[in-house]
Amino acid sequence: MLWKFMYIYGIGCGLMPAPLKKGQFLLGYRQRWYLIYTACLHGVLLMVLPFTFPHYMYDDSYMSSNAVLQWAFNLTNVTRIMAMFSGVLLMWFKRKRLLKLGENLICHFFKCEKLDDRSRKYFTLRKRVRKVLFQMLLVANLSILMGTLILLRIDSIQTFSKTAMIVAHIIQFIYVVLMMTGICVILLILHWQSERLHIALKDLCSFLNYEERNALVLSTDKANRSLRILANLFELFAENQRLTREVFRTFDLPIALLLLKMFVTNVNLVYHGVQFGNDSIETSYYTKILGQWVVISHYWSAVLLMNVVDDVTRRSDLQIGYLLREFSHLELVKRKFHLKLEQFSDHLRCHPATYKVCGLFVFNKQTSLVYFLYVLVQVLVLVQFDLKNKVDERNKK
Repeated sequence: MLWKFMYIYGIGCGLMPAPLKKGQFLLGYRQRWYLIYTACLHGVLLMVLPFTFPHYMYDDSYMSSNAVLQWAFNLTNVTRIMAMFSGVLLMWFKRKRLLKLGENLICHFFKCEKLDDRSRKYFTLRKRVRKVLFQMLLVANLSILMGTLILLRIDSIQTFSKTAMIVAHIIQFIYVVLMMTGICVILLILHWQSERLHIALKDLCSFLNYEERNALVLSTDKANRSLRILANLFELFAENQRLTREVFRTFDLPIALLLLKMFVTNVNLVYHGVQFGNDSIETSYYTKILGQWVVISHYWSAVLLMNVVDDVTRRSDLQIGYLLREFSHLELVKRKFHLKLEQFSDHLRCHPATYKVCGLFVFNKQTSLVYFLYVLVQVLVLVQFDLKNKVDERNKK
């Protein structure tokens, strides 16, 4: 059911290259109608762009007397629009590539599904994946709801400019939030398959260790079966890594712009928190609660993205690497098994699953912590700039 919700969200926002039916993308006549719908939706995104920067936000709102807040408001809007249209352009100019990638992901999923024997280990894995997916859906809906409510509290005076700005921001915000959630879901699916491979490889290791303890020689049938299983797992692991690299390569620019948008939003949120804390912005108890939930949903989504990228890259390689070492002491297995094991290990060493954002920096938990620290540095600079402006205004008086 959770996967269906994500599918409906993707279809509704035009984030899918085509609708699905029984695990296959619909092409031809049915895809044409979906393309028309997607074109109309993206046309609406273009139409509401002029209302993103209303004059009253600079003249009559709480930002009118604070240049830093106006700068942060503009930069947040610009980065959100850039991230949004990176997804729009991706859907139109790389549709065939996305269709091919989607078909490969579905095919890979069905291959790995054959490993699932409905045992307790796989049930626990499915439960863990559902929990993460539920968090993704919850935080996406929470972000949209809290963002909408906080926009409605900007000013009590209802004007066309305010209404148009709220509608424009909500539409853009929904598209960007669901786009980031969609990328996280794709990476979660790949991580799920990686965990399935890890469980199957662990079962193979346990089986061979049991035979090592209780038999003097490994039968030909068991030796051949173990070799086939290892070869199949190696092939699936290499395919999973290839698909992971393809996903990062395809969504590289949207991910980079989403990270930039998250950074700017982060600075804006923390700076707003400072302004609310020192009563520079007039607010109510209700608005403070909404603001706290906006911050919670933003950081929650950032942590989910950080974790799923780390799981599908660094953590996956470490798990497989540690497990392959447990095969090294086996003596009953044939030479072909050891050769395949060496090939598996060499592939793991030569093809590390790391992701460089636009080739600039590796995205992992370490860089994410540096990112959060850098946000605090930026906010401190903005607060000092704000204090300097206040001192200058007092001196003029």
